[in-house]
Amino acid sequence: MKNIPYKILFLCIFLPPVCYIVTIQSLEGYLQKREIATLNDVVIQHPDALYEGRYSVREEVNSNLGRYLKKSLKARLGVVVTILVKTKDGHILYPGGVGNQGKEDNESGLQGLNYVETAAENYRILNDGLQVDVGLKIRHNSWLSNSILVFYIFLAAVVLRFLVKRGLAEAERKEEEHLEHIEKLMSQLDNTKNRLQGVIAKEQDYLGKIGELKREKQDLSRDVDGLLEEMEELEEGLQKQQMSREDLENEVEVLRGELDRLKERSEKRGRKKKVSENVAKRLRVLYKNLEFTDRAIDGFVALTPDFQLKGEEVIHQLNENDELVSVKRKVFGKGGKMNVLEVNFAYSGRIYFQKNSKGTIRVLAIGTKNSQSQDLTYIGKWCE
Repeated sequence: MKNIPYKILFLCIFLPPVCYIVTIQSLEGYLQKREIATLNDVVIQHPDALYEGRYSVREEVNSNLGRYLKKSLKARLGVVVTILVKTKDGHILYPGGVGNQGKEDNESGLQGLNYVETAAENYRILNDGLQVDVGLKIRHNSWLSNSILVFYIFLAAVVLRFLVKRGLAEAERKEEEHLEHIEKLMSQLDNTKNRLQGVIAKEQDYLGKIGELKREKQDLSRDVDGLLEEMEELEEGLQKQQMSREDLENEVEVLRGELDRLKERSEKRGRKKKVSENVAKRLRVLYKNLEFTDRAIDGFVALTPDFQLKGEEVIHQLNENDELVSVKRKVFGKGGKMNVLEVNFAYSGRIYFQKNSKGTIRVLAIGTKNSQSQDLTYIGKWCE
């Protein structure tokens, strides 16, 4: 019951009697309207006989209504119908025993009249019209009222049953979820216990290791001072070694630079020597009437390409006919005149050559005005 909302429970208890009362009242109004419409058709069924005066309107009304009420099932179902039929002037035609004494005397006198008078009276009453009043009530504790009440009680019971079943299903579902949650928590609890045991075992292991480390620390603390002194000495030695290493590295860098420069010079000399050898071979092959000293070859190699071209023109003339060469001057040394001639080319170029008694020409030096002093010094040493 705790799963059923109290509002729904209250409505299921309170609404059946309310609906019963409302339904009874509505049904009474509906049946009353239908009964009035039906009685208007039932009250007068033989108007021709009434116009002929065979019997009075009262007799027609009472006879028709009596037969109608005997055939109707309303009384058995608990519907109480009260019918009152009156003329326009208030004479009660149905029920037949209702009315004051004066009216009954008039009706008795009316029945004693002949057919003509009866017909005339019937015509007047029918022409004025009849007034039919119907009162309809449904008795309590009757078949109809009890059926209506049982229907609403049954409907409320069905609603309650549905709510109870739904509440039970919801409760069962929640109970299953609760059990599943409990099983899940139990499983988590078991896993947590296992993990806790593992943690406790590791904790004991760590405690044992900590104890061993403490003992080792106590043993090592005795040698800490000696180790600190030794560490200081090692640090001092390390600093000295680092300083020595830095000095050696600087010295290595200096030596490496010197070696690089020497290698570069050696390579340049090698390249220059190779070029000089190639030039010497070429000049000696082309100019077979001339001899060239190493100084002359090196000087020719040191010239720029333009100067080499101009100088080689003079060398070609010397090789073919030295008399065609315009000699600038004879060279004089410290000891006096030397048998060396100087020829200019390209304004600042100089060629120094010597011709012996056999007519062989030896080119002693080739250079420029800038190298003239070195060339003359070399020639002086050559002629000594």
